[in-house]
Amino acid sequence: MTKLKLFSLFIILNTATIWSQQYELGIVAGAGNYIGDIGREYYFYPNKPGGGIVFKRTVNQWFSIRLNINYFQISAKDSEAESAGRRARNFLTDAQLFHFDMGIEYNFIARNPFLKLQSIHKITPYFFTGVGLGNYSGDFYRNDITDEAINPGYKFNGTNLNIPMVLGFKYKASEHFLIALEAGAYYFFTDNLDGTGSFYGNEERIIKGGIIPTTNTHSNDWYTFTSISLIYTFGDLSCYFNMR
Repeated sequence: MTKLKLFSLFIILNTATIWSQQYELGIVAGAGNYIGDIGREYYFYPNKPGGGIVFKRTVNQWFSIRLNINYFQISAKDSEAESAGRRARNFLTDAQLFHFDMGIEYNFIARNPFLKLQSIHKITPYFFTGVGLGNYSGDFYRNDITDEAINPGYKFNGTNLNIPMVLGFKYKASEHFLIALEAGAYYFFTDNLDGTGSFYGNEERIIKGGIIPTTNTHSNDWYTFTSISLIYTFGDLSCYFNMR
């Protein structure tokens, strides 16, 4: 019984060591754009800077648990839209978005993040998804038209869940540093990142403004973000990742 207890303690301690000492911490910088009911209708049109921090807990060669905290900006003008209807409507929105998400990062090839000289491990494509929470706030108004229903504008805000979908490549630059390039889309469970949800949800505003919806106001908003990250790896740099 004593040997069994000692063996169990040994397993627990070794498991705790393996599961607690492989980490990655990085800074993220890039640019993004929102996809909604105001302005340009391009899917990827990075025009506003943003960034944040990323933290990962490596589980094995294939998976990591990942946390992100990001700051995004939203800015759109109907005057820049391809649609004639949007240009005639002439809405404008400016907002900021603080975003937190967590989920699983999956490597498409087996990856040892802690070996430094094996070329097979230097470049790794990956996919990240999970669930996020975004808090947004901003200003909405109509450009160059005096109308009591819209001008001088009004403020809007909210907090909503979203789903991140991110593709990327990470390059092992040295023993402790990685460089990652990513392009991602975030689907939000709201149609109000730009303030149009609040506007079209108020019948009095629509009547006074004489505004007819020129987009699908029942379609939720997206945010896309393209970035580069500098990531520092730390902890036990061998453990069961040692594949030599």
